[in-house]
Amino acid sequence: MNNVEFHLQLNHNETWNMSRLHFHDHFELLLPLTTPGNIFVNDQVYPLRRGTLYLIGENTLHRTMATGFHARYVLHISRKALVELSTPQTDFTQLAQDSFRRATLNGEEMTEIIELFQALERNKNDGSFGSDIRQTVALLNLLIRVAPTLNAATAGESIRNKDFLRVAPILDYIRDNLAEPLTLDQIANQFYISKHYLCRVFKAATGFSVMEYIIYSRVLRARQLLQEGVSVQQAGERSGFSDNSHFIRTFGHLTGLTPGRYAKEYQSSDQILLQGNGTRT
Repeated sequence: MNNVEFHLQLNHNETWNMSRLHFHDHFELLLPLTTPGNIFVNDQVYPLRRGTLYLIGENTLHRTMATGFHARYVLHISRKALVELSTPQTDFTQLAQDSFRRATLNGEEMTEIIELFQALERNKNDGSFGSDIRQTVALLNLLIRVAPTLNAATAGESIRNKDFLRVAPILDYIRDNLAEPLTLDQIANQFYISKHYLCRVFKAATGFSVMEYIIYSRVLRARQLLQEGVSVQQAGERSGFSDNSHFIRTFGHLTGLTPGRYAKEYQSSDQILLQGNGTRT
């Protein structure tokens, strides 16, 4: 249990909105302390509410869209940490089976889980004698409490307002055709609408632009292909980048790593997981 990889934040913002889509190589536990707005996950929009605990998987495209003051606990934890903390009887890697889950909490459950987040926040590893063990115990107490609740949860019903119902087929079309050339004109023609209307209704429903969604979806697809051992050039081509240098620049800009470096680091961490528990979930 040495060097358990996780990061906890308690964030408060008077006015807050996540500026862009993103994804990461770890799992996210999100506990809103206010009722700020909505969360876009994969290609659906869900309410973001106090009294609900959210689990967002690794390699999951998402963006929270808040209005006004927003407070939340955010815990990022790696797959490696879930493996290290698991035992044959208590398997935390079950949390890693879905890309998104949310569990509604009653008042007593909400208070209990907030107190566990607070305990983890207090027991930071400051280098003093025993602080690393106290931190690990606090993390285990939180995971032991939330894992059964989240394992029994699903994504639930998404928001199906008028704008999103218009955009849902467009999201499906983009996702199914990422390897093809996708332009605003081509997508607008596909759905017999004007380019201006496409941009306006897409932004209204999702909070971001059509091209932003395409670019992030392509980089995410490329990451998944690299994880499967596909070469850098093939990963770029199969995710819709016609120019390899443009793919490398875009991938690096959004992830902080070149595609080749990302593939090497992923394969290295994958080998550690295989050695640690004999399988990868």
